[in-house]
Amino acid sequence: MNFSKLTSFIILVIAAALILFSYVVLLSEIKRMNRDKITKQEALNERINRVEMKMVDVQKLMSEDRIVRFAQDSLMFMRPADNLETIAISKEQVNQILKMINEKYD
Repeated sequence: MNFSKLTSFIILVIAAALILFSYVVLLSEIKRMNRDKITKQEALNERINRVEMKMVDVQKLMSEDRIVRFAQDSLMFMRPADNLETIAISKEQVNQILKMINEKYD
């Protein structure tokens, strides 16, 4: 009787120790994974910010004011004060052209 109580107590202590050990291991693994997640999110945010900064640079380079200024200063182009020609097209002509295009691609 004494032997079985001692055996069951030892088994119970070992089981509790294994459960506690697995709990500690899982808790440390969760903390490590959370740290990895945070560092990867920070790296992702940094890359997103870099991409956005490059997009801003591209938009600056593509701005009409910059291109016009470059054309006028470096290439000596002149912007006309008014439109050189105006083309007038009647609504019937537009409809005819649309009809021809639709017939061609149908």
